Amino acid sequence: MNFIYHPDAGQEVLSIEGEAYIHIYRARRTRIEKMLLMRNLADHKLYTYEHSEISRNKSKLKLHASEDKPILPQRKIHLILSMIEGKIIEKTLPYLNQIGVGKISFFYANRSQKNEKISMEKLSKILIHSCEQCGRSSLMELELLADIQDVLQMYPKACVLDFGGKSIDGFLDLSHGVVIGPEGGFDRHERSIFHGCMIYSLATHFILKSECAAMMLASLAKGEMC
Repeated sequence: MNFIYHPDAGQEVLSIEGEAYIHIYRARRTRIEKMLLMRNLADHKLYTYEHSEISRNKSKLKLHASEDKPILPQRKIHLILSMIEGKIIEKTLPYLNQIGVGKISFFYANRSQKNEKISMEKLSKILIHSCEQCGRSSLMELELLADIQDVLQMYPKACVLDFGGKSIDGFLDLSHGVVIGPEGGFDRHERSIFHGCMIYSLATHFILKSECAAMMLASLAKGEMC
């Protein structure tokens, strides 16, 4: 654990209670004499706090020092991922966060399971815990779009991962977004909309699940520095 997240990190005095108190003092067994490193995942600063008060269910921390210490992804990676099973998204998200994905746009493809719903609040908590673990100082951006028409209207320069496209034999610029289809791929109607997009295929004979394709693309990404 590299730091502890608190939305108010940076203030002179922090009050710790509820879930945060349980996490710090019961799960992590933090001692009162130990300094706490904290981030708010907004300003890229690392804050050091010392204890001023502590009780059975609440503590107060006093700001000791602050340091401008950004730990950011080195590339701009934007994945545009068709909706898959929510549990799979939750398991895959920490890995994509550690690889350095900056943004994920979810959308419903024609072959997506339309009854699958995701909780942005839950995904944000997963990302916070992942940042605490890996040290990343920024929170990945998440958004939910309606369908492929909505995607291409917002991101007209996005490329598409699909069968029969140009083989990816090196690093790919994903700063404008890459569209990844659902299990079973895109249907004929969706492919007819891709006529102005660059189509790519992964250089593998295997048929990959959507989450595996997302991780492979993120690992092959190049692009502008963040």
